[in-house]
Amino acid sequence: MKISWRTILSPSRMVVIALTVGCVSCGDCVRRPSLSSISPTSVLAGSSGPRLTVNGADFQRNSTVEWNGSVRPTTFVSSHQLVATISASDVALPGLVQVSVFSPPQASPITFMTGSTSPGGASLNVDCAGGTSNNANFTISP
Repeated sequence: MKISWRTILSPSRMVVIALTVGCVSCGDCVRRPSLSSISPTSVLAGSSGPRLTVNGADFQRNSTVEWNGSVRPTTFVSSHQLVATISASDVALPGLVQVSVFSPPQASPITFMTGSTSPGGASLNVDCAGGTSNNANFTISP
């Protein structure tokens, strides 16, 4: 990534700031996770909570499995697999549950420096991707 700026004095004494931006990237950005399958896909209401295996892509060590939008204890297996602990109270009543994966965005500072020898510059954070995956359905049968 190359970002630079120069302060230029024009003949009319106006200050012109020229900003050049090359590739804007924050390095190792976290991709939005995608979910391809879950196992199991259903249980009987009132059963003990299953260990839910979630398969997909772009999982991070800090990715979490969400059960109807609420985080469940998650173990990172690989960038393609997570395992979540689902409690008995999660499957106590019949219904359809939306399962997804959340990966927090990463932030990386970018510093703009002036072209002169005087100290100066500005810093800004760029949030890198992350986000919530597509959903998979989990059925709790009566």
